[in-house]
Amino acid sequence: MAKEDITPYKQNLALKLEFTRLELDITEVMEFTPLDLDLENRRLHNLLDFVKQYQQCGGREAMQAITGGFLFPPIFPGISPDSDWYRFENWMQGKPVRGRLSEQLPETLTLRKPEEIEEHEIEAALESLESALDQAGFGVSLNEGIPGRLMYAFLYESLGETVELDGGGWFFDGCSGYCPGCFQRPWCSSGTSSCWPEDEESGKMHLIPELKAYVSAGPQSLEILRELQAEKDEAFEDFRAENPGPGFGSSDGGEEWKSKYN
Repeated sequence: MAKEDITPYKQNLALKLEFTRLELDITEVMEFTPLDLDLENRRLHNLLDFVKQYQQCGGREAMQAITGGFLFPPIFPGISPDSDWYRFENWMQGKPVRGRLSEQLPETLTLRKPEEIEEHEIEAALESLESALDQAGFGVSLNEGIPGRLMYAFLYESLGETVELDGGGWFFDGCSGYCPGCFQRPWCSSGTSSCWPEDEESGKMHLIPELKAYVSAGPQSLEILRELQAEKDEAFEDFRAENPGPGFGSSDGGEEWKSKYN
């Protein structure tokens, strides 16, 4: 775009002013691309058109009836049709579209820090917290066998996170994809069969300090991880050989797949 061409800037300002006139905070539902104003303007224009159609129809049901039900709000982040509609309508009504997880729990819930809970109380505290999360539309899907105190500590820490309010359906699986830093590693099939640089440096399976009270890893664990990782690498290479093409046959795409699914 030539420096003297200020048309995209004018369009961008005009679109944003239109949302201001409608008293809609676009920062709640828009992903901005300041380095690509043409893309940002298209997104703003699509959202503005959608807002106007929604206002003319008077609601989701009428709008979907007119369009055959295949029209979804162009908001960000896009999660699922129902989730996007839920957040869009909250946004249109001036309601929050995201908030702290702790703010979604019942006011009757009494929360205690993990270190304040005695060992004989931890299971009851965990059950109470899981029940409160379930009532708020949030599920817990952690690996089996994890000590209750570790589970409670993870969920308690998660309460400070900001989440998209989508009407329910969020599940906490505790997996970031980084096994050496995960409290679930000893109870996770992927965590106990993947060899990481941290394992090589430690000379054994690398475990975070919080796990020391529950499990320990000996030097033999490194050899086991190496063998299991080699089996996974071999299986992957066989799969890639049988499925040539972008993402599998090429080295770049294959390595991306490998790192993602190991």
